[in-house]
Amino acid sequence: MSSSLKLQSLNSKNRPGVAQLLFDTHMRSVPGTFNLLKLRPVALILWTAIATAILKFRKTSLQDYHEVLTVLAGSVLVAHGVLFMSILYDASTQAPGPDVVGKLELFVDQDQPTSKTTSSDVNVREVKKRSTESSTSSSSSSSSSSSRDNKFLVLEKDGEPIGCIGAVIDRSRGEARLVSWAIKEKHQRHGSGTLLLKVMMDELKESDIKIQNVRVFLQGSQVPALRLYHKFGFKQIDRTPEWLGERVVLEISLKDWVKNSAK
Repeated sequence: MSSSLKLQSLNSKNRPGVAQLLFDTHMRSVPGTFNLLKLRPVALILWTAIATAILKFRKTSLQDYHEVLTVLAGSVLVAHGVLFMSILYDASTQAPGPDVVGKLELFVDQDQPTSKTTSSDVNVREVKKRSTESSTSSSSSSSSSSSRDNKFLVLEKDGEPIGCIGAVIDRSRGEARLVSWAIKEKHQRHGSGTLLLKVMMDELKESDIKIQNVRVFLQGSQVPALRLYHKFGFKQIDRTPEWLGERVVLEISLKDWVKNSAK
């Protein structure tokens, strides 16, 4: 690893850069989803339906060329607008979407102190609120505790985040789910993704929490990522067809990871 590279946990200083990295990674996934060859028939059908509905509603005569052309042009814009917005929505929920990027709210900054309350930190209003909402407080405390279990690594070059990976840990199941695995485009294919994956898996292996299995959710179009995970012994356990692709679930036990690493 180059001396200019630094691997560390998520903190208040690198969080903004990591958020930008995840956003950029997500936006790069949208053009790949927007496949014109697949969507052209859908756009044509949608455009025809909208144009026909408008012409019938307005009882437009086909001899009124000006109005017909106006309706056709307007319906083209509406059809493509509706289609594009649906694609953006689908990409925001499915493309390396919630399971690969955009999960920073599940991770706490490692440079922030743990929750310790002093008398000077609590005012009268907070005391009253806590006394009347004990169940809410208990739920919040549990959520904070689970967030502390989660792990997040950031790879920096000259102080700038160029890669990251997170692991959401479920104590009750003894399971970890890898999320927010992203590498800056110009730093891809240089081993950064492999480094992050190896270090994260080693941290999960050495964790005080007894983790048995590790899962990752990917899109079928993420061929390089799928190859890398298969290379390290991850097995496909599920494949779900979706409107603009398919979702692949991979899993490996930590025991198998240790065996594969020893080879």
